[in-house]
Amino acid sequence: MKKNKKTWIAVIPLFLIVVFVLAGFGVWKKYRDTLMENQEEQLLLTTRILSENMSVAAREYEDNLEFLADITEEREAEDAENIYKEYISTQNSMIANLYLEDQDGKITKYVRDVEMKSSELLTQCSEKNSVYMEKDSSGKIYNVYKRDLKTGGKICLMIDAEKYYQKLISGIRIGTNGYIVVKNADGTIIMHPDKKQWGIKVIEGRMEMYPDLDYASLKQMVEGQNSGKEGISDYYSYWWTDPEQPRVRKISAYSPVKLQDSFWSVSAVIDYDDLYEPIAEGFLKMIFVFVGILLSAGALVFILWRVMKDMRRAVREIDDLKELNEQLEKMHRSEENIAHQQRLQIMGTMTGGIAHEFNNFLTPIMGYAELLMMELPEGSEEQDSAKEIYDASEKAKDVVRQISSLSRKNVETVYKSIPMKKLMTRALKMIESICTPQVHLESDIQIETESILGNATQLNQVLLNICVNAVHAIGKEQGVILVVCRKETKAKMDTKAARKLSDAWESYIHILVKDNGCGMDKETLRHIFDPFFTTKKGGEGTGLGLALAEQIISSHKGYLYAESEKGKGSTFHIYLPILDMDHTPQIAQNVSGKEYHIVVADDNAKVLQLLKKNFEKIGIQIRTCMKKEELQQCLREQEMDVLVVDETLEDCSGVDFCMSLAGKYPDMMKFIITDGLSREAVEAKQKGIIDGYVEKPVSDTAILEAIRNRAKDSM
Repeated sequence: MKKNKKTWIAVIPLFLIVVFVLAGFGVWKKYRDTLMENQEEQLLLTTRILSENMSVAAREYEDNLEFLADITEEREAEDAENIYKEYISTQNSMIANLYLEDQDGKITKYVRDVEMKSSELLTQCSEKNSVYMEKDSSGKIYNVYKRDLKTGGKICLMIDAEKYYQKLISGIRIGTNGYIVVKNADGTIIMHPDKKQWGIKVIEGRMEMYPDLDYASLKQMVEGQNSGKEGISDYYSYWWTDPEQPRVRKISAYSPVKLQDSFWSVSAVIDYDDLYEPIAEGFLKMIFVFVGILLSAGALVFILWRVMKDMRRAVREIDDLKELNEQLEKMHRSEENIAHQQRLQIMGTMTGGIAHEFNNFLTPIMGYAELLMMELPEGSEEQDSAKEIYDASEKAKDVVRQISSLSRKNVETVYKSIPMKKLMTRALKMIESICTPQVHLESDIQIETESILGNATQLNQVLLNICVNAVHAIGKEQGVILVVCRKETKAKMDTKAARKLSDAWESYIHILVKDNGCGMDKETLRHIFDPFFTTKKGGEGTGLGLALAEQIISSHKGYLYAESEKGKGSTFHIYLPILDMDHTPQIAQNVSGKEYHIVVADDNAKVLQLLKKNFEKIGIQIRTCMKKEELQQCLREQEMDVLVVDETLEDCSGVDFCMSLAGKYPDMMKFIITDGLSREAVEAKQKGIIDGYVEKPVSDTAILEAIRNRAKDSM
């Protein structure tokens, strides 16, 4: 026993050290990645600014060339030459010269004497404009912007590339050895700290200069730059300005310079260690500080422990007082809970009496309305009026049933297929009747044939509760209530909903109720769906309307949320899943047991294997599925008489899946496999979503018994 205790004493500190090291490694990784990303973004921002400046300069050169080309084509040679000289004298020191070429590329006229030794095309910017890299007799490098003339030949603007690089680019310091390099779209180096590399290809030219080096990583980086987009690359290369060419890990941020139909690429290159090492040093300092704090805290704890040891008697007295205070608080909370339960009991008693009285009122109304419907001529306006009275009485009857059910735990509700356009038309009439004279109701119904599975009375109650609140929010001022109803896809819904929606439905009905009333602040908005929460004066509101509305929408597998701002009104959004009404051919239900087409879905392969084996022994062929996608594919491929699905299939609820099939397979029996009798399964059966349930452990006998019982009930 003592040996085991010593082992645990040794293992626990070791375990804590491992946990601490792993946690520290995770913190270090996140800290490093975050700071590296920030540094890389700063590097990319540098290249972006440089590329934008170079793009502006290039556009200016091209515009100047276009102006000078017009002068050349429209003026006399002497006038044009004077304008050339004046232009060169007024420009900055970057513009070195201006000259004309004939069709053979020979210089025919120039402002300043020049003798070119070599010329290489860098970029064909457009049909008329191009940029060349040229060297004079002294070896100085120029970027020459050329434009074709209508009279033949070209007009050429010489930019001192070396001065441009020295003045605008080379002075930018990037780490210890970092630098800026400019390339064209073909990978030819235009500007580089090492002048020997000007005009060579990034890969091919360096392979000729340094044939023994590894260029695989560099090639991947250059491919990204040659795409014409900006980005950041982490790769291995060499310091070309160092005679020894050491291989290092680099980071390159690059951004394109727009040149009409083509581009150049500005790349800022930095040693990876220039970014990484300061981050590592900073984190190491943080660790030292943290360890120092821990040691200081340990010392402080020890001192406090010594002090607390001398104060134990006083602490005991304080603990006794605290315990007494906690008992008093518990008693106070118990009294509040008892009072709350008493209020609920009183409400239950009151609802029973109210329901009884309302039923007495509704009995003669419904009876006489039915008599009028039978006696009045078919299709007459009077008969339609009587039918409206009867329908309204039916709705009132449903409301009374709901009121009388408030004191019960389970509320029985019948769900049916409801055409949404008809529901919204009736709801708008009801809402209009509660609007005060200063409140104007507007509507925009954008649906036609869409239907949902639900209870019309409950949904009318939800809309009525929301609109009553809107009328109260507008008060005595002039106001507008806007009701919009349209169809939306689940993909669009996922971006708005605060919780993940079920995958069982692809589209939803979106009901929007908007008012321009007083609105709500954030704190009020956070509590509007809490039971008994109300902003009205005492006795004017129960605080149950919106809580009940949210409960009803949730029971319809929908989603309800609100948006509001103080003084700018409120908007309520209701989303309800659309019922799939595509009917498949009817399946005969009077077949014998061996003719049933059964599909069973469960995520346990052993259960499926056992069921398949047992069913095949008695001559019944079944199909089994482990995933929701397999089950959907099976139902599309073959007509099934019976569906047996586990209550929790993958991340999908079996009840939700059966509800999504409502209207699509009207003659298919649907059963749920459940671990134990649940409220959701009982309610699903009561609402007609499923035909029954089979409790685990499930067997072929239990499934056949459930099928036989359902078949008997339908006869």
